[in-house]
Amino acid sequence: MPIDHFHNISRYEPHTNATFQQLYWLDTSTYVPGGPVIVHALGEDSPSFDLGWFQNGLLHDIANLTGGVAVLWGQRYYSGGYDIVPDYHYTTENLRFHSNEQALADLAYFAQRATFSGLEDRNLTAPGTPWIILGGSYAGVISAFTRIQYPDLFWGGLTSSGVTTGLIDNWQYFDVIRRHAPAPCVAAQQQVTNLMDNIYASGNKTALAELKTALNVSQASTYPNIALLLSSALSTWEQNWNTKSTAYQFFGKPSTNHDRRKCLTYITTGSPSSYCGMLTSQTIPSSAGVSLQTITHSLLTFANKTATPNTNTLYHPLLNFFSYIRTTINYCAGQVVGDCLGIESPSPFDWLVCTEGGQFATGYTPGTPGHPHALPLVSRTLTPKFYLDGCHSRYNISYDPVISRMNKYGGFNLSYPRLAISTGQLDWYRSDGPLAELLENGSPNPRVKSNGTVSEPQIIIDGGYHEWDFPGVFANQSITVPQAVTDAKNREIEAVKAWLSEWNQTHGLPV
Repeated sequence: MPIDHFHNISRYEPHTNATFQQLYWLDTSTYVPGGPVIVHALGEDSPSFDLGWFQNGLLHDIANLTGGVAVLWGQRYYSGGYDIVPDYHYTTENLRFHSNEQALADLAYFAQRATFSGLEDRNLTAPGTPWIILGGSYAGVISAFTRIQYPDLFWGGLTSSGVTTGLIDNWQYFDVIRRHAPAPCVAAQQQVTNLMDNIYASGNKTALAELKTALNVSQASTYPNIALLLSSALSTWEQNWNTKSTAYQFFGKPSTNHDRRKCLTYITTGSPSSYCGMLTSQTIPSSAGVSLQTITHSLLTFANKTATPNTNTLYHPLLNFFSYIRTTINYCAGQVVGDCLGIESPSPFDWLVCTEGGQFATGYTPGTPGHPHALPLVSRTLTPKFYLDGCHSRYNISYDPVISRMNKYGGFNLSYPRLAISTGQLDWYRSDGPLAELLENGSPNPRVKSNGTVSEPQIIIDGGYHEWDFPGVFANQSITVPQAVTDAKNREIEAVKAWLSEWNQTHGLPV
């Protein structure tokens, strides 16, 4: 595969004629003569995680029901081109060929030249064979943009939880939790975050030192790097329906009395620990010794006096949070937070964030233009400037993400014939896609009122999270597929069948 498809574009200078080894994974067992080629783009994912999609995921279902060839596509700089930077020592110079347009060109190049093992006697290249491309999350960018950029080569596409909108201030990312999680949990998180921000803003060196001690990080750590670490505590919001996980979850054990939109109702068995249960507990955790309790009492003197909870009600949430960070998010224990997070280390995905997408998961100051009046769940010091300064420093660049490189495909208005769009109702990446609950300025997105059409479905999976329509289950697994997931898959399969019928009609073939 050519490393540089665009010798006429200056951003890739100095240009090269070098190539890299394009990796892909193939299943021809479902192919019947005349069938399509179904490509599932991996994006930044590892194939070891996604190979199951050949056997029970949406890729398998579509290929099986249409007699198609199934392809898992490894992307450049990730599973599809390690040899571009063989030693993984990423720099601004060797990352310059990592862009969305180069990745799209890879797919176009492949679609026009591919031969498949066991089917070498057949010409399955585009545009003579219908190619359908799927992708989720970042790969949802690739699938949507490829369909739009190369419509003559890719007959249809599906983007699941696609982060297709470039924006700088993505405050909505964490705000989905504020709007959908149980109110007591939200209030506790808001007040704990606000207290720590106030400690930092006060300039009180003693209080800030106590805070670092409570979090068990090096005194050399700086704010808001510490705030960035603490935001990872909310990672338990993301849920999967196709595993019987007993890992730490945002919600507690499922109950039929809980609102499906507010509880992990699809992970069964066991009693997973609950982030919300931990945060709102009135019991002192066993890991919180006397010294941590003493520091917590001391720091409460810096509580926001105008907040609804008083210092007495904030004591347990703050102590619980400190204990959680120490025992669960302990990979920075005793270390300088910036060093342990590797925030100064260049990487392929971060390069795209810094040069094209932005999509920085920010906090906000309540009531500022375009933001809610409610307290944020993560630090207000996680500003666009904080992230942009990091980008400039890591890559020695002076420019901000050129989000027009993404938004030229439509941004929140992205749509195209024979392009299916799906997302989870509670997916925090939903804020970067065309079915975002709120637009960048905080106003409701009018698009979510439409289900689209048979050929161009718009699907919001009720109670769903990230890429919920891609996985499947084996027959011997006692895992129930959520009805909303089944409904979404059925609509997507129906769409692909409609696209192929349209293909046959336009090519004079039997429908």
